Amino acid sequence: MTSKQKHSIEVVIGNPLGLHIRPVQRFAAMAKLFDSHVEVELRGQKAPGKSIINLMGLAGRNGDTMRIAAQGPDADQCVQVLAYIARNDFFVEDHLDTDQQPNRHVERLASLASCFKSDITATVDGRNVDAKNASALMRQGVSPHTALDFQVLGEDARQARAIIDNLVSNSYYIEEEMVRKGKGGA
Repeated sequence: MTSKQKHSIEVVIGNPLGLHIRPVQRFAAMAKLFDSHVEVELRGQKAPGKSIINLMGLAGRNGDTMRIAAQGPDADQCVQVLAYIARNDFFVEDHLDTDQQPNRHVERLASLASCFKSDITATVDGRNVDAKNASALMRQGVSPHTALDFQVLGEDARQARAIIDNLVSNSYYIEEEMVRKGKGGA
């Protein structure tokens, strides 16, 4: 990897409420886990992708096309992860999705792990499972309450580890929290 790598991607904001505070916080937190410089462009305005205040100033709305650009040693993985998050409503669920809720956390883990070149293995009850394989994770019974240990080996291991740890500790169990708090009707 070289520090001159440049990558960009365009994503349509699908979150019904647009770029309100929770999506912006999640996006900026993930962007900060990468070494690359990140920039977001909306309707001709640009903002640093690691700045919550500047991203809020873009006032992104549902249906807007945002361009995510990164330059640096991990630019490719950076835009892949940030685009995945954006395409999935920034992992902000304002209501319980009863069709996807049971396995959404596993799909998110596998999809984000797949953004990296490193080998990522999850240990579930003493068994090793490829963290990029959602079906294998589901067969092992991974749930939001499963204690997982990860082994990450490869050239982008530091960023991969940071993203996986961030996902597991902060964001991908939100619907399960909604069920426990009685907001989801399940």
